[in-house]
Amino acid sequence: MQNLKKSAMVVIASAMLLAGAGFRPAEGAKPDLFVIRVPLKTGFNEFTAADLKGFYEEEGIKAEFIGLLEGLSVYQMLEQGLIDVTDGHTDKLTQARLAGIKVKAVLPGMVDHPKLPHVRYYAREDGPIETLDDIVGKKVGISNYAACNDGYLKAYLNKRGIEGEVEWVVLPKAGQMEQALSQGLIDLSTTHPPFASLVVNAGGSKQVASTWDLYNSPGAGLSIRAFHEDFLAAHPEEVKAFSRAMYKTRKWINENPNEAIPLVSEALGLDPAKVNVELDTFWFSEEPGIKKEDIELWFEISESLGYWNHGDIEPEEVFTNEFDPTGK
Repeated sequence: MQNLKKSAMVVIASAMLLAGAGFRPAEGAKPDLFVIRVPLKTGFNEFTAADLKGFYEEEGIKAEFIGLLEGLSVYQMLEQGLIDVTDGHTDKLTQARLAGIKVKAVLPGMVDHPKLPHVRYYAREDGPIETLDDIVGKKVGISNYAACNDGYLKAYLNKRGIEGEVEWVVLPKAGQMEQALSQGLIDLSTTHPPFASLVVNAGGSKQVASTWDLYNSPGAGLSIRAFHEDFLAAHPEEVKAFSRAMYKTRKWINENPNEAIPLVSEALGLDPAKVNVELDTFWFSEEPGIKKEDIELWFEISESLGYWNHGDIEPEEVFTNEFDPTGK
């Protein structure tokens, strides 16, 4: 198995980084709130929405947004006490646990959805790709090496029995991949929200598939929010309060996309007039806790890619619903 430095690295530092993201948390928060340090985001996310809508403060929480340090995994930051909570997918979290970091997922984030898929695959209209079967020998843009970037596509090719090499082009800066596609520098993009509008507005490209097409399951988009086990033991009530705030936020975003998407986009430094409510957000889980079958899907995908061997770790080891905000 690859070591943590390589396989659990979150090489999105320049895409989800520091003040360049443009986001500033809500002003005037009460000084007696319990502070939870959250990684700064540039993609559409519920952390920003929870802060701007006051859901954290309602639960006695203040989010302090921390810029990622280039080249440093969010799980390494968690282990070093630089942040308190992290987001991501099951593959990276599991690799972090296998590397000795006591991180555990406690609540879901977004999930896949037929109308709001986790990843959209765009190709040039005048290019060589008509379906994902055609990507061998082509340039495919990814933001980093991970299951939801090159991994999904490798698993797809394996399942179809299609052999050959793909030229993976790592473009970590937010929107860089979509610009490269419009300029013909790559043949396919692995586009996550809120950057689909960049492709559509530029013209000349077409969507050839989505992750919903590949897996037809909400679990294919599952993103989890996780804490270090030491933090969970020391602050269980505060984690429950954080979970309640996030649960409210996920449901609010799904119910109010016309307000949520421009609000978060503007906070992230994007022009709200140019975002598209049908393209530029995720669908967020309305489950209070994490569904085991969604974790198991990620295990199936990750083990097929050789991220770890079957039996090295069990799905039950990487998540808990102890902090379910409904108390069920």
